[in-house]
Amino acid sequence: MKKLALVLALTLTALAGSAFATDWSADNVGIYFDEAASTNCSSVAPFTPTPAYMVLTHLSTPDINAWEIALTYSNVLSLTFQPRGTNFIDVGINPGEHLVGLAEALVPVNGTVVIADMTLMVQNTNPASIRCNGVFFHSLDAKVPAFQGTDEVIRELRPISPTGSPILTINGDCVVATETSSFGNVKSLFR
Repeated sequence: MKKLALVLALTLTALAGSAFATDWSADNVGIYFDEAASTNCSSVAPFTPTPAYMVLTHLSTPDINAWEIALTYSNVLSLTFQPRGTNFIDVGINPGEHLVGLAEALVPVNGTVVIADMTLMVQNTNPASIRCNGVFFHSLDAKVPAFQGTDEVIRELRPISPTGSPILTINGDCVVATETSSFGNVKSLFR
């Protein structure tokens, strides 16, 4: 019985190891208030058109020539949405959906590339957000955001926040910056 339990434990560990082999910090998508992809949470005054950028970070490919994503807006209006690139086509059929093909591939710099320019506006000071998901006619087996490079392999785009959480927050709870502290300072709290 102990041998069977050991074999099962080793088998489950091997299977779990392969399931976690995917690099979840690669091929990320987010919407930011800056092109450098550093701020995705801010306070915005009502009726103020505010620029935002859809940015892919930590890309595992040398270029991108197509992408698909569905955006859900909560208490925020999208005044404009303009994919970057020349001679693009956006064939999204449902509200908030974007299935974009580019005539010339966008080339990331240090794994980062802006794929769309946006103008957003809130009408009050209540919390607002944007979430992402896959489009109705999705390319991958799972309904997730996706992209393709010139190598023609379709890859999953991973949102910068956990599933169901906003990728952009306005007038809401922003993550507080961490403070550096020495181990001695932390130990002194428990004396």
